[in-house]
Amino acid sequence: MTAQLPPAERPRNPHTEALHKREAFWQIYFPMGLAFVLFIGICALAVAAAVGSNGGATEVWADISLVVVILQVMVFVLPLLILFGGLAYGVGYVIPKLPPYFKIAQDYAVLAASEVKRLTRYVEEPVLQFKGGVAGFDQFVQSVRRFIPFK
Repeated sequence: MTAQLPPAERPRNPHTEALHKREAFWQIYFPMGLAFVLFIGICALAVAAAVGSNGGATEVWADISLVVVILQVMVFVLPLLILFGGLAYGVGYVIPKLPPYFKIAQDYAVLAASEVKRLTRYVEEPVLQFKGGVAGFDQFVQSVRRFIPFK
């Protein structure tokens, strides 16, 4: 019996391969290239403004850069601010309405604690009685050993 070779690569469908390449270009490479060109253009404008004779242009670009940095930070911070602000408002709204419900919860907690104590007595009493009996028997054996010398 001869060893079988793994199957050769199957031929690809040229239509779907061309479609995939076209979609990859428009969805991946074109947006990345456009962003790169825009980035290079903005960098060139910033350098031109800094090197040019107009000294106030650098301040404008610094202000624009600061705004862009602040907007990037706000994208992450603003949802958290909204979330925590909503939670603070909700807690402030709910706190005056909660005391009666806290009393109900406290009453149920006391009821549950007393029920747990009652149920643990059923488990604990036979164990304590058995341990007490063993301890009493052990004490009896010790007192008998004092009177009867064993060698």
